[in-house]
Amino acid sequence: MKPFLCAFLLSLAAASADIDRTKKPEPGPAPVSSFPAYALKTLPSGLKVFVIEDDRKPTLTLRLLIKSGSASDAEKSGLAGFVASLLNRGTAKRDAATFASESDFIGMHVEAVAGADAIAVSASGLTKYTDKILDLFSDAVLHPAYPAEQFAKEQRKTLSALAAEKQEPSRLAEKLAGKVLYGAKNPYGAYRTPETVQAITRDDLVQFHKTYFVPNNATLAIVGDVKTADIVALVEKAMEDWKPGDLPAFKMPAPAEIKGVNIHLVNRPGSVQSNIVLGEAGPARNSPNVPELNVLNATLGGGFSGRLFQNLREKHGWTYGAYSAFDLRKYAGAFQANAETRNAVTHLAIAETLKEIARLRDEPVPEAELELQRQYNVGNYLLSLENTSRTAQRVQDIDLYGLPADFYKTYATRMESVTPAVIQDLAKTHLSTENVAITVVGEAKEIQPELEKIGKVFVYDTELKLQ
Repeated sequence: MKPFLCAFLLSLAAASADIDRTKKPEPGPAPVSSFPAYALKTLPSGLKVFVIEDDRKPTLTLRLLIKSGSASDAEKSGLAGFVASLLNRGTAKRDAATFASESDFIGMHVEAVAGADAIAVSASGLTKYTDKILDLFSDAVLHPAYPAEQFAKEQRKTLSALAAEKQEPSRLAEKLAGKVLYGAKNPYGAYRTPETVQAITRDDLVQFHKTYFVPNNATLAIVGDVKTADIVALVEKAMEDWKPGDLPAFKMPAPAEIKGVNIHLVNRPGSVQSNIVLGEAGPARNSPNVPELNVLNATLGGGFSGRLFQNLREKHGWTYGAYSAFDLRKYAGAFQANAETRNAVTHLAIAETLKEIARLRDEPVPEAELELQRQYNVGNYLLSLENTSRTAQRVQDIDLYGLPADFYKTYATRMESVTPAVIQDLAKTHLSTENVAITVVGEAKEIQPELEKIGKVFVYDTELKLQ
C-alpha cells in the first residue's frame, strides 16, 4: 500500500473512532440565502417580469399571474374557473385541435388554474423551442377564442361534477365550511352551484378576460436556462400588442364574525361516518408570522407527527387521519382542522381536537417535539426549491401579497429559530376553543344529540340549504 494512502486511511479510522454512533448527529444550520436570486424588469406596458437564471437543465418555465381570481366572480361563482379552463381551447388564429397539436409537437402544455386571488397560466419546455413556446403562450393569454362549443362542453361537465358532489361528504363539508367561515357576502365563502354555472355565458368569459387580463394586472415569472436581457427582449416582442387597461375598483367585504361554538350539520341520511371541519378566522397571507405559523400548524396537525394525528388515530383509532391548515389569502384567512370518524365518536373527536388546541395555548411545546417539527418544515422547504414552478410562484407571491423582498431568503432560518414561547403566543393569538365554526356532514339522527352538548346546532340538507 502506498504511504500516502495508508496515512489517509489511518486518519479516517482515527476520526471515526471519535464518533459516538449511539447519538443522532446534530443538524447543520439552515442556509441563510437558500432562495435563488432573481431579476425584475417592468415593461412599458406595466407587465412585471421576474427572471431566475438556472442553467442546470436546458428548459424554461413560464408562469403568468393575473392578479384577479374567483373573488372577482361577483354573483356568477365559477366564472374565473371557466376563464382559466378554456384558455387553451383555441385562439383567434388556432382552433383547439391546432393549438394542442402544435403544443404537443414541442412537448409543451399550457395550463391555467383559477384561485381565489389570481389566475395562474403556466407552460414549460426545452429552451431550443423558446420562440415557439412564447408564440403559443402569448397567443393563449392574449387571444383566447372561448369557442361556444367548448364552453358548452365545459358547462355540461361542470354541472355533472356538481351533481356528483352531493354524494361526496368531503366536498359538502369543504363548501359549507368556507361559507360559514367567511360569510355569505364574502366572495371567499362563495362556491359554484347549478344556478350560478347556468347563469354564466360565453360573453361573461370574454368580458372577464377583457377586464382583468391586462399587463398592468399581471406578472410573468421565468425560470430556466436563459439570460435575463435576452428573454425579456423576446417576451416584450411576443407581447408587444398587449396594452394596459383600467381596472375596476375592488373592495373585499369583511369576513363573518364567529362568536361562540356553532355546529353546522349537513344531514346526509345513510352516512356511517362523519366528516368534520373545525374552523375559525385566521390571518391574511401578508401576516408577519407565516413561517412561524407553519411550525405551529405542523405541531398541531401538519402530518403523521402532528398531535391531532397522534391523538385521533394512533391513540384512539377513530380515523385514518386528522390534519389542520391555515388558509392564507390576500384579504383574509382561516384556520381549519379536519377528520373523518365513525358516527358514534363524532362528538368525541371534536372534543379531542378542541383539547389539543387548548393544550397548545396553555402549555409550551416540549423542545424535543418542537425540534422535530422545525427540522421537518425546514427540510421540506429546502427540497421544494428544486421545483421550478414553485420557485416561480413564490417570486410572484412576493408581489401579489405585498411580502418583504427577503421573505423567502429568511424563510428557513425563521422556521429553524421558532421557540416554545413563540409557538404558545401564536396559538393564543390565532387559535381559539371559544369562537369556532364546526361543520359536520353525517347522519343527523345519530350524531345531533351529542353535538348539541358541544354547541348550537344548525341543520342543512345536501343542497346546503338551512332547514
